[in-house]
Parts: sequence; C-alpha cells; structure tokens
Amino acid sequence: MDTPSAVSMPEDDHGPWWEAQALALAAEAERRERRRGIALIIGSAVLMAVSLLCMFIGSLGLIGLVCLVFFGACLLAGILMRGDPNSRTTFVLSLWAALLMGLGMGLLFIFTLVSALTYGASGNQIVVLVVAAIGFLFFGVGCVAAMVKARRPRGRTQR
Repeated sequence: MDTPSAVSMPEDDHGPWWEAQALALAAEAERRERRRGIALIIGSAVLMAVSLLCMFIGSLGLIGLVCLVFFGACLLAGILMRGDPNSRTTFVLSLWAALLMGLGMGLLFIFTLVSALTYGASGNQIVVLVVAAIGFLFFGVGCVAAMVKARRPRGRTQR
C-alpha cells in the first residue's frame, strides 16, 4: 500500500525547497573555502618571514630560498582561494602557483641530493628526497600536464 510518510512533500514543493538547500550549501562551501584561504595566507606569510630570516643565516641560506619559493606559491594560492574560482585569471595564476611549488620541491630535491652526495646520506635526507620527488611530480609535472590540457580544444571535431 502506498501511504505518504511524515516527511513527504507534495511534488510541486520539492523544487523551491531543494533550490534553497542547494544555495545554502553552496554559500557555506564558499565561506569555508574563503576561511581556508585566509588560514593559508596567514600561515604562508609567517613561514615566508621565517624563510627570509633563514636566508640571512649562513648555513640555512639555500633552504631559506627553497622555503621562500614554496611558501610564496602557497601565499599566492591562498590569495587565489579568496577570488572568483571561475575566472580565467584565477586559473592561470593557479597554474603559476603550482609551477612555483613544483620549482620549490625541485630545488629541495637538488639541494638535498647534493648534500647527500657530498656529506653522505642519512635517513632524514632520504625521506626529504622522497617527499621532494613526490612534490615535484605532483606540482611540477602535474602543472605542466594541466597547462597542456588547458591549451587543447575542448571538443573534437568529426571529419
């Protein structure tokens, strides 16, 4: 037997209710994304300041440079999270931020590899090498793949 349940609504009422729920969820997701962007901006700015400080300390100059590049890209990503996600400018700047993050991970890999070859590898350096290689593949190569995909035409024409 088909009896209406306590939560059923007439068919004509489903549209506006679902639309209101969808709009409320979209607004909450946008606010959450903006809050994450603010947290990323603050955290990246603090870590960039520490990176600048490290650049002026003799033995930490190179790691300060690596951190400055990487966290500068994180700062740019946080700023972009506050903007319009559908903008072409946001898309292009996001690719640049990813490319800078890949550059930072590539520099970290190179500097750690040179250090390991010069002074001998330790367990910590091997972990850093693995993390830097994964970061370079994720950000650097992934960014280049995204750039290539963005340059391709959207639809294929049939001949």
